[in-house]
Amino acid sequence: MSAPRGAGVPTTEDTVQTAPVMAPTGRRLRPRGWGLAVVGIVAVALWPSITTWSISADYGGTDTAGNWIDNAGNRVASAPPTVQVEGHTAPVALAVLLLVVVVGVFLPPTLERHGQRAIGDVVRYAAYLAVPVVVVVGVLVYTVWQGHVVMDQVQHEVLRPHGFPWGGVSVTTGHMTR
Repeated sequence: MSAPRGAGVPTTEDTVQTAPVMAPTGRRLRPRGWGLAVVGIVAVALWPSITTWSISADYGGTDTAGNWIDNAGNRVASAPPTVQVEGHTAPVALAVLLLVVVVGVFLPPTLERHGQRAIGDVVRYAAYLAVPVVVVVGVLVYTVWQGHVVMDQVQHEVLRPHGFPWGGVSVTTGHMTR
């Protein structure tokens, strides 16, 4: 004997699930702070290897008799000067990069606690976009400046070449040795 339909005994027709388990749009992708921190750490670690360079120049030498001469070939009484310039990452550029990463990691949770989750997501997306922009613009500006200004100064025998404002340039001057 079978029980009448609807008498408390489930049938196979009653247990079939017809509604989807997940919403059709799925879960919304949110930018995460740890990902931005990893991107920032990689950028800070790689940036110095991209922007490190050096140049040196001797502004004279010796003639065949062993006397000191300048670049024009004129005899001079003392050893001609030498300049060595070492360029490295500008501290200001690293500070801007770290500021972008810190704001992108810590500001969105604060905004979310105050009911501004959407604004926090925008801030984090902007930080994700700003990190590569800061690196690329920083490297291009720094490289162009150093390539045109500092290298030109060294070629024109400037004894104290100046680098990018607030940049990382170490200048060492001395005299030639035999």
